[in-house]
Amino acid sequence: MSVGAVAVTSRPSWKAWAAAAVAVVLVFFTLGLIADAFAPAPEGPAGSSYATSPAGAAAWAELLTRAGHPVLALRRPLDDAALPPGSTVVVLGADSLSSAAGRNLDRFAVAGGRLVIGGGNPPATLPAVLPKPPGWTGSGSIVVRRVGLAPAVAGVTVVRTAGDGAWTSVTGTVALSGARGPELLAVNVGRGQIDLLADATPVENRLLASADNAQLALNLAGPRGTPVIFAEALHGYGEATGLAAIPGRWWVVFALLCLSWAAWALARGRRIGPPEQPVPEPVPPRSAYVEALAGATVRGRDRSSQAELVREAAARREAYVKGRFRSES
Repeated sequence: MSVGAVAVTSRPSWKAWAAAAVAVVLVFFTLGLIADAFAPAPEGPAGSSYATSPAGAAAWAELLTRAGHPVLALRRPLDDAALPPGSTVVVLGADSLSSAAGRNLDRFAVAGGRLVIGGGNPPATLPAVLPKPPGWTGSGSIVVRRVGLAPAVAGVTVVRTAGDGAWTSVTGTVALSGARGPELLAVNVGRGQIDLLADATPVENRLLASADNAQLALNLAGPRGTPVIFAEALHGYGEATGLAAIPGRWWVVFALLCLSWAAWALARGRRIGPPEQPVPEPVPPRSAYVEALAGATVRGRDRSSQAELVREAAARREAYVKGRFRSES
């Protein structure tokens, strides 16, 4: 008689399949976020040196860095920020400026600083800085040309804009002008200077490589080596410390990793259910031999001879046991 081992197989439950599907989805999301961190899509508010969107100024900041300018991002409000007089402060895309910010910028320019203001809403921002700001219109020229010999237009002939603004009156000196009015005004204040861009698009990502826009962007920063400070608090980039300084996309990655770990634990953990049938142990070979011999004895025809064989085997077994017992004692 032979006894075979019974193999018990079990199929994964629906929970295991669901956990595996969730893990796959989370892995793809995580990989997408990692790829976005190394090759992010264009994003960011207009005028920000962090922004890679068409209206951002990340390309200008990169151009200045390559040209030897230290580029800094000011994340403190302009109301009380320390502005070194030997630097250039860039304020792009501001919708408004407080009187405190205007006084701080004016003190900075009077002390010898260079201030560049452009884009946003000039009628709401310039009164805080200049006592008599120029008039402004939201319709400007697409092509503007150099006027005069102001330092900001040295080496500049033609500048392209998106036509988002022009000055309707003049404060200071006209440096760039088009058919619809001046584009760039240079105002001397104390020992410093304020450059007013009616339309900030020439220094934005979308048009920086057009015409002589890149040269204009370099001139606005001042001499080589001048630190350039971009005011970023205006665009929502405030100071952050501790956990608040961790970027939001990093938190998303952490959350997805935690969910992936939970899905893995659910898939690998022990589940409550009916007990599995244990695999029977194989029959020992000696027992199989004895059963086979007994079966042959029962099926044999010469019962007396078989009985005699059994008696002889029993006698030999008894003698063997007695002899072993004597030797051990």
